[in-house]
Amino acid sequence: MSVRHANLLMIPVLAGVAAGCLGPRRSSYQSSQAVTIADPSPQADQLWEAAQETLRRHRFRVDRVDRRGGVITTLPETSQSLFELWRHDVDTTPDLWEATLNPLRRWIEVSVRRGDDDAWNELAVVVHKERLSSPDRQFNSTGAAYQYFGDSLPSTTGMVRVTPQDDVWLDLGRDPAMEEYLLRAILERAGLDSDLGRPADRD
Repeated sequence: MSVRHANLLMIPVLAGVAAGCLGPRRSSYQSSQAVTIADPSPQADQLWEAAQETLRRHRFRVDRVDRRGGVITTLPETSQSLFELWRHDVDTTPDLWEATLNPLRRWIEVSVRRGDDDAWNELAVVVHKERLSSPDRQFNSTGAAYQYFGDSLPSTTGMVRVTPQDDVWLDLGRDPAMEEYLLRAILERAGLDSDLGRPADRD
């Protein structure tokens, strides 16, 4: 059997593994949960650290940490593909296929909101999803096709060359499935009770 045929046979196997690890997309997800935590307090410290540790364990690089403002954000990370089984930054099979077939990235925003008494009363997670959009490149030969992803070909709209500066990340909205997954993981890591349906996977 050739290497090419072996690779083709591996695709459905990997797809089956991925389908078993990731659940189907549901109709609704929970991205926030009420909490009652005084700040400052040891419990607030534990939740704050749990949020950052959860993001790091899912291979997100923490960018902004504003304790007073109650906001933690990450830098954008290219989303997990079908072949990256050691990662978990998408949570459903359709999202996994989408990330495999398209250049996608995600970045996270975790926030804690304060009540009138200045205590934390809500934990929320927002997962922003973006897709790379690049101008179509013009090529008229087989040799030029090898340069399709480079910056030496003109665009179909008349640009002399298409460079990385011409690429744009388009906002695709939110990823509610991953929001619930991360929310559950943060609560579990912080030792807080959760009203969410299924238990968190502690990576």
